[in-house]
Amino acid sequence: MINYKKILIKNGNVLDIANKKAGVFDVLIDSSRIKKISKNIDVKDALVIDAKDKLVVPGLVDVHVHLRQPGQEYKEDIYTGSRAAAAGGFTTVVAEPNTCPPIDTPSRLIQLLKIAKKESIVNYYSKSAMTAGLNGYRLVNVENLKFAGARAISDDGHPVSGDRLMFNALKKGKEYDILVNPHCEESELYRRRQKEKSKRKSSDTVANPPYTAEGRFVMRDIELAEKAGARIHISHVSLAQSVNEIAKAKERGVNVTAEATPHHLLLSEEAIKEIGTNAKVNPPLRSKEDVEAVRRGLANGTIDIIASDHAPHSAKEKSLPYNKAPFGLIGLETTLGLVLTYLVRPGILTLQQAIEKMTILPAKIFGLDKFGIGSLTPGTRADITVIDMKKKWKVDVNKFFSKARNCPFDGWKLQGKAILTIVGNKIVMKDGKIIESI
Repeated sequence: MINYKKILIKNGNVLDIANKKAGVFDVLIDSSRIKKISKNIDVKDALVIDAKDKLVVPGLVDVHVHLRQPGQEYKEDIYTGSRAAAAGGFTTVVAEPNTCPPIDTPSRLIQLLKIAKKESIVNYYSKSAMTAGLNGYRLVNVENLKFAGARAISDDGHPVSGDRLMFNALKKGKEYDILVNPHCEESELYRRRQKEKSKRKSSDTVANPPYTAEGRFVMRDIELAEKAGARIHISHVSLAQSVNEIAKAKERGVNVTAEATPHHLLLSEEAIKEIGTNAKVNPPLRSKEDVEAVRRGLANGTIDIIASDHAPHSAKEKSLPYNKAPFGLIGLETTLGLVLTYLVRPGILTLQQAIEKMTILPAKIFGLDKFGIGSLTPGTRADITVIDMKKKWKVDVNKFFSKARNCPFDGWKLQGKAILTIVGNKIVMKDGKIIESI
C-alpha cells in the first residue's frame, strides 16, 4: 500500500448510484476522504491518476465471503483473502462466521476484528453465528455480538431447523436492529438430523431428495420474519421457487432482501460433468430453468444484490472423489469480470444495475452505508474502484492472490476488470498488482 495525503483522479466516467451522479468528473481525495467531485479540479501536491475512458465507482462490496481465519488458514486467511478482494476491485468484505471455532461469542469476534485490522488491506467486517457452535440448539447473545461489531447473525451453511428457535432469532434481530441472514440450503448436519428423526418416527419414512429444501426454508423464514417484523436477508438464492417466494413476500411488504452468486447465475447442473468438484457448491448448481429464473429475479429487483460466496479449499481437498470433496468455489477475483461480461454486455443487467448491486445496495442491507461505504459522497471515506471496461483478460487461477484454486471459471475469457483499488488514502491494487506498504 502507498499512502498519499492527496489523490486526484482525473477525467473518469464517474458512476455513483447513491448520489445519482454520472458523467465525466475529477475526484479529489484528501486525508483519506472524498473532498470534491467536479470538473477541472486543479490542486497542488496530489498524486494525479488519469482515468480517461475508465469507469470510476464506489469501492465494490462483497457481503458473503469465507476467509477461513481462525482455524483453517491453510485454505485462506485474512491476509491473502483481503488481497484477493483488492485484486477483484472489492474494498469491503463481510466474512461468514463458520470458522474453527465459529464466531459465536463477543470475545472471538473482537479478537478477529483486531487481527483483521492488522492483516486486511480492505475494510473487513464479520457476521456472527446465530446459534452457539453453529449447532442449531441455543441462540447466541445477540445483543452483545451486535455491540461487538457483528453485521448480521447467520448459521452460514446450516439452516436453523427449529421453527421456534428461528422465530426467537428473528425477534432478537428486531429488538436489537441486526440483520438476520439465514442460509436456506441443506447441510450435512441438517440431513443427518433429518434421517435420525425419520428413523425415530417410522422405519418406512421416505427422506426428501438431497438439497431440495431451499424453497421450503425460504418460505418458512420469510413467514417467521413477517410475523416478527424483522429484517431478513436470504443468501445465495438458487431456485425458481425461492425467487417466487421472495417476490410474493416483497409484494406483501415483508422486509426481505436476497442475493445471488455469479455461479448460480451463469452455471447450470450440466456444468458439473465437465468441471467436476470445482463446481460442487451448496446450494448446488440447478437446472437451466432455475438459472433463468434467478437471472430474471436479479434483473427485476426481486434479488437485490450480487455476492461471490468466496469459499476457498485446498487442492488436496478438491481432488477427492466428488461425493467426498467439500462444497465451495472461489470468486473474489472473478466476480466483477463475470458480471460485466455475462450479465451487463448481453443486456441482462444495465451497467447501473450491476454497480448498484455491488456497491450501495449491499452496503445499505448490512448497515455499512452509515460509514460512507457504497457511495462517493464528499466527506466520507474514499473507497474507490476504477474499472477498465474494455480490458480483455483470461482467468488464470495460477495468478490469483487467493491461496485457493477451486475456481470453475478457470480459462474463461472476460472483458472488464478493476485496474485500481483505493481504500482511504491507500492505493492497494494497481494494474493487477497488490501495492504493499513502502
